[in-house]
Amino acid sequence: MRRAPILSLSIALGMMPALAMAGSKLPQMDFADPLTGAQVVWMAIIMIVLYFLMSRWALPQISGVIEKRVSHIADDLETARQAKAKAEHAVTELNLAIRNARENSQSAIADAVNAAKERARAQSAELNAKLDAQIGQAESDIKAAKSQAVAALGPVARDVTSSLLLRLTGEAVAAERIDRTLATVLA
Repeated sequence: MRRAPILSLSIALGMMPALAMAGSKLPQMDFADPLTGAQVVWMAIIMIVLYFLMSRWALPQISGVIEKRVSHIADDLETARQAKAKAEHAVTELNLAIRNARENSQSAIADAVNAAKERARAQSAELNAKLDAQIGQAESDIKAAKSQAVAALGPVARDVTSSLLLRLTGEAVAAERIDRTLATVLA
């Protein structure tokens, strides 16, 4: 088995400083003393017991905790990836909804502007027709007033012309002759 060489290596490494210091004057390294040998034996027994306790009980529990933690972290990472994917999907849908709303609002604005322009054209055409009718009526009223004024000028002009000619020449001119001349001038 593999544990036996590790155990013997551990014991050898644990005793190496003691063997190196055997010739020194330190009391804890004096191997001639029977208590030192007993201490080394008890130390070896304790180390072996600790080794078996650590390898059979403590390290598997620590390994289980580490594996559980690794599994928990992997689950958390997977949950985070899924949440990120959902968030990206939601952002994509939100951007699409914003784009659609923007297009719809632009379309509604264009429709409203076109409808307002059409109403303005209709009102403008209606007002132009009314104004054309009023202008036509005003022109006919002006022509009628002008013809009345011209008609009223005829007798006045005849009277003024006949009085002027009478004063200037001292003779009265025939009314028909004045009417013909005035008709030529006024035409």
